[in-house]
Amino acid sequence: MATTTPNMDTQAPSSQSYLTRMPQEVLTRITYFVRTPDLCNARLTCKSLENALYYSFAHEFFRKKQFMIYGPSLQVLVDISKHPSLSHHLKHVIIGTDQIIPPNRISAATDDQKSLNWHLAYADQQTLLVSGRARDMLVEAFKNLRHLETVDLRDFHSSSRTRDGNATWSSYGHNTLLETTGVKPFTGQPRAGEEDYPTRLFALITHALAAAKARPQGIEVVIRENWAVRDHGFLVPTYLEPDLLPVLADLKKLHVVLDINKVTYGDVDIQYLFFKKFLAFTPNLTWLRINFRRSTSYHGEEEALLKWLASSLRPGTWSSPGLINADPSRFPPPVELHHLEQLDIGQLSVSANTLTRLFRKFSPTLKVISLRRVKLQHNSDQHSFDMGDDEQNPWIKLLRSLKKESFPHLRELSLSLLDAVVRSNTSGATLHYPVVGFVNPDQAEKQNGISATGHQDLEEMVKIIKDRTYTGLKLEAFLSNPTADIATPSKHITGVPTRGHSSDNESDFDSVDDDEEESNDDDGSAAEDE
Repeated sequence: MATTTPNMDTQAPSSQSYLTRMPQEVLTRITYFVRTPDLCNARLTCKSLENALYYSFAHEFFRKKQFMIYGPSLQVLVDISKHPSLSHHLKHVIIGTDQIIPPNRISAATDDQKSLNWHLAYADQQTLLVSGRARDMLVEAFKNLRHLETVDLRDFHSSSRTRDGNATWSSYGHNTLLETTGVKPFTGQPRAGEEDYPTRLFALITHALAAAKARPQGIEVVIRENWAVRDHGFLVPTYLEPDLLPVLADLKKLHVVLDINKVTYGDVDIQYLFFKKFLAFTPNLTWLRINFRRSTSYHGEEEALLKWLASSLRPGTWSSPGLINADPSRFPPPVELHHLEQLDIGQLSVSANTLTRLFRKFSPTLKVISLRRVKLQHNSDQHSFDMGDDEQNPWIKLLRSLKKESFPHLRELSLSLLDAVVRSNTSGATLHYPVVGFVNPDQAEKQNGISATGHQDLEEMVKIIKDRTYTGLKLEAFLSNPTADIATPSKHITGVPTRGHSSDNESDFDSVDDDEEESNDDDGSAAEDE
């Protein structure tokens, strides 16, 4: 029997490998668990795999990308913006506050080349800023990025890069600088005289967006250390209005972290003046987040800003005293924000009445409220306090006022790291709530609606949760009876009246603050929460 030579095609491995024949979602899931170098190697094996993995690769590594004010970093941003395909994926540009600090502030490098590299990098960053080249490069990139949705400023590297273990999404160029200089670019707590760096970068970003005629939906400031954007960073110069106002008018999302201007520290009235005017140019916002620089003191600047935001000049509405017929150069008219759906407030001390009015003003459209690191300040006409009276906690009444009838569209309430202080106007006694937390949901069910606030040893009985988000039916149940969930294990009283003084245990949280008007407000008093 004659033998035949097998066809080479039947003996050779199929050009359609198992990987290339896999369903797209299976292949994406498999490669989700490999480290970045291995993922890149897989994409290099053949054109079929490269094409199959392209979208998930581009979405993960180029949809959101962080850069710093450093020549090689900004050049990569410009190069990506010119790329025929990757430029379509870059929708979220992050500018990091990575600072290349002066050489005299670092330890002398043992390697002369590394020391020279640091001097060159420092000079590069300073030159980019003072020459305007950083702005020019951002303008070029923003012009090219037709799908740009968000630009944000942040002072940290995200730890969400789970693919590579403990790696972070650092600013492009950060790790290379560390390798070539032996010095880590500075992103932490600013030293005296350096607090203005985020302010300079914020102005740089907004001016570049204006020059590029870009139309992002969101501008965000996300800062974790104790610095912020000072008020002069929000100045909109007259010469810039034709280009910047259209950018601000198109914004749907604005997240800021605010700090007072030290040069006007003593004048509470004009603190945040430029921010107020800036906000007036953003009528289409649906999401506003205002955080303040963390401070241990309470001077009233934050309160004054929120009073302004809670005010309205519409007939029959509440307005902060002094706004009507006020000089607009010092007291800009309050904004209305008719489309606002989410309002986040954080890192401040504020009176219950101010927050009440703030949320009441936007109640027709609000869907989401978030409060983080908020301390309620309340003045009471009570002579003394009863440790067992839950209604003395100003958060209780505030939360009850967020009822469905007053907030028809509210569907989510997020509360985190809250506390409160109630002061007696007559005796000097002060009721402290250093921890306003939440009972573990399982334990709350066991209590069957019994108040949790009275347990002084509650932290030993159940695990206190300091962050809680309520939605749907759970939100309605919580607002109707917040005492069932709220726990205040460390509450205490200081400045207790001397023996012989009468004790009035009746709660009087309907009394108005010094800043409240007579009860001619159509919207009344409401609890605010975020």
